Amino acid sequence: MGLLGTREFAVSVPVFLLADDPACHRTIAELSVLDRLVVIAHRAGAESITLVCAGERLKLTRSVALGIAVNWAEALPPLEETSLVASGQLVVQLPDFKKVLTEGGRLFSETREPLPCGIVADWKNSLEDSLPDRPRLIARGVACVVKDGLSAAQAEDALWDTMGNPADGIVDTHFNRPLGRPLSRLLIHTRISPNQVSIFGILLGVSAAYCFTIGLAQWMILGAVLLQLSAVMGCIDGDLARMGFKETAAGKWIEFGGNQMVRLCLFAGIGAGVYKLNDNNSPALWLGLSAAVGTVIFFVVMLRAHLRLQPFINKTANRDFSVLLLALAIAQRVDWFLWLAAIGVHLFWMTALWVQRRDDTESGA
Repeated sequence: MGLLGTREFAVSVPVFLLADDPACHRTIAELSVLDRLVVIAHRAGAESITLVCAGERLKLTRSVALGIAVNWAEALPPLEETSLVASGQLVVQLPDFKKVLTEGGRLFSETREPLPCGIVADWKNSLEDSLPDRPRLIARGVACVVKDGLSAAQAEDALWDTMGNPADGIVDTHFNRPLGRPLSRLLIHTRISPNQVSIFGILLGVSAAYCFTIGLAQWMILGAVLLQLSAVMGCIDGDLARMGFKETAAGKWIEFGGNQMVRLCLFAGIGAGVYKLNDNNSPALWLGLSAAVGTVIFFVVMLRAHLRLQPFINKTANRDFSVLLLALAIAQRVDWFLWLAAIGVHLFWMTALWVQRRDDTESGA
């Protein structure tokens, strides 16, 4: 099972993580501070990662699960080449660590406080003495040092606040993700995987579609509520995957394929339900079928060029329509949503196809 977020390239600069301080053992969302830093260093492209620890070696649960090879040393060996040296107490996010690794210099927090992480050419007995003063690389994400339980809790809170998704719409950002965050923080301490949460969310979405097929107003409201809960689950699985470094290619396709299946079932279910609600006297069946077919076409288009179309999806595809559907279900005007879906889904796949062909033309493919 392929992992997402793995390193895209290798960097020859060796990485040394100083792991003697007991604060390295502090946990953030079930992973030790040091374990998180090892994963970040690996994903940033570090070919060689050495942990400097004279005492008991800390178990690196997630690093081992990801197959990340590390070296251990009781003391920092003589530096034979320019290296990145950092404290094992450091909490930092991938883009900022990668910036230090590739651009050199020393990392500073957003508040301009120097952090124990930077490129060292000549070791001078301590990390502070060895780090250059310039250039200063200002962190754009969470970057701090864990010293005790309080600072570990503060770092965890800050990391949770960054667990959004580029594809989040207004509803996901301000409602679904905040609503699901307490459950995310609870589930991170269990064996429940992000993929299991994804599958549960898909089942909720399919159940929502079934509620619409019954053709009764109260069942349509229930279906819209279940669909909203499905959207919340879609935020929780992403939270768990990113916070626990458990992103997988399979998980990405479960989420994408599951979302399309839910929409296909939903459009067909709404078509059948509105048809019954109007005493079998409306174009609802044809509208539902049209929207379902459009969903299938969109899925095929995406299968052909998923990665190239990801920026387009991030800008245009989100779950905000679930709130509109809930409002229309309460107002007993679900038929309006059906018209919007029947037209909108075809506009969407045609635009995606146009973007794909434009990119092919520009790249000469």
